[in-house]
Amino acid sequence: MKPLLLDQAFLAGLGNIYTDEALHRARLHPLAASDSVKRKQAERLWEAIRAVLNEGIRRNGASIDWVYRGGEFQNYFRVYDREGKPCPVCGTKIQRLVVGQRGTHVCPKCQIKR
Repeated sequence: MKPLLLDQAFLAGLGNIYTDEALHRARLHPLAASDSVKRKQAERLWEAIRAVLNEGIRRNGASIDWVYRGGEFQNYFRVYDREGKPCPVCGTKIQRLVVGQRGTHVCPKCQIKR
């Protein structure tokens, strides 16, 4: 799933952070094959992408550079950059993987690879 969501020809502008956050909210594993996603899962992902982007806009983006203080969405990440910390949904420790040469953050309980 994640490589497809980061493919700018498929979906421009989502980016690494918002992809991790949307996949978590949709309860989809980043390594799941995109052609295995059922309609209900795709609808959940669409809603999760919209919710994450809307929240990012409301919070003025995700400024992860301490010098720039414009945004605050990084203070509300559920999985991104939270390796070893508890998932806010289930309490399981967030894991970091590499998917398509990108750091990827996942909850192994909420996002079971199927």
